[in-house]
Amino acid sequence: MGEAWFEVVGDVAWFRVAGQQELEDCVRQIADAIARTRTLGLDKLLIDVRRVTGIDPPGIAARHWLMGEWAREGRGSVRTVMVARPEFIDPDRFGVIAGLNSGFVSNVFENEDRALEWLLGRPGRSPPGESTST
Repeated sequence: MGEAWFEVVGDVAWFRVAGQQELEDCVRQIADAIARTRTLGLDKLLIDVRRVTGIDPPGIAARHWLMGEWAREGRGSVRTVMVARPEFIDPDRFGVIAGLNSGFVSNVFENEDRALEWLLGRPGRSPPGESTST
């Protein structure tokens, strides 16, 4: 199993996952980070999965499932952004939409700076295909 780090910087929780992972374990670790963020009384979580190996990009059914898992842990109170490799980002943002339908406000970006801008609600120019809105 790979590694994971959780830390709080200011009013933002950061969770990084790296190394060999299985999808179910990675989803559980992220759900735990969401719950931990909520328990600490924070409402912002940045998740970085760019260094994860061993997982293929999830299909629509898996995206629906994992967003449901994370929505249950967030309980509508944790705004989450993920930083992922391009091949893991669905151009139609199906996961983001599925999360919103469950009350889970989230987004995904390739770039950590853009992700943090979105999480903090700071307007910024987005490259083509990368939306700053939910």
